[in-house]
Amino acid sequence: MFAEERQEKLLGILREKRKVAVSEMCDVFNVSGATIRADLRQLEEEGLLTRTHGGAVLRTRASFEQASDAREIVNLSAKERIGQRAAALVEDGDIIVLDTGTTTLHIARNIRDRQNVTVVTNDYQIARELEVSPSIQTILLGGIVKKGYHCVVAINGRSILDTLNVDKAFMGTNSLSLKHGACVADIMLAETKRGMVEHASQVIIVCDYSKLNNTSLAQFTAADRIDTVVVDRLPDDVQAYRNAGIQVISLDEEEHL
Repeated sequence: MFAEERQEKLLGILREKRKVAVSEMCDVFNVSGATIRADLRQLEEEGLLTRTHGGAVLRTRASFEQASDAREIVNLSAKERIGQRAAALVEDGDIIVLDTGTTTLHIARNIRDRQNVTVVTNDYQIARELEVSPSIQTILLGGIVKKGYHCVVAINGRSILDTLNVDKAFMGTNSLSLKHGACVADIMLAETKRGMVEHASQVIIVCDYSKLNNTSLAQFTAADRIDTVVVDRLPDDVQAYRNAGIQVISLDEEEHL
């Protein structure tokens, strides 16, 4: 189970029970205490819960409950669809970045038949997925392993990125807005993502609707650096994004054409 999926399920349990214990969640998800504590820390940084000694409680203010609701409605089906649509943007001969995440993993699963594609990634699940494809060369970045996320961050990864030029960077995000750009809750992860974006000719954000018009701790790219956003449904202010020169690809909009 991926970190995002586990965190969504953890939030569902927390909304039902109002509090959870680390030991209990270790049994539920069959993972270590360190992994659950990392999940709780990530969710606390996103404003969704408050950590306590040995566990966590749900934040009760309305704004935090709304954020929790938004996080919970994100389902794997939407991520699969977004990943499949974004994969259509990958052409034979491309050199691309696949950022870590569930949605980008689905991109990887949908490009295995591409010819002469090079994939740069910090996600070892993605690297494993593409290992079976004889026509795809995969460059796995080095760095510090981020426990529970199947990826590495910063240090070696950034230095290698500084030597590469890529056609397209497919990036996940915790939040996206025209004012604050694309942001994540982890500073070290943001630094790695920044390196991915800096050396890409095109920047493509893949995210679900709940991430739009929000903000998080650390920006990894400004909005004016983003070329395309692939999303499950349109934001209310979609025209503002398009006026800013961002191509918005909405799955719902395309399905109703």
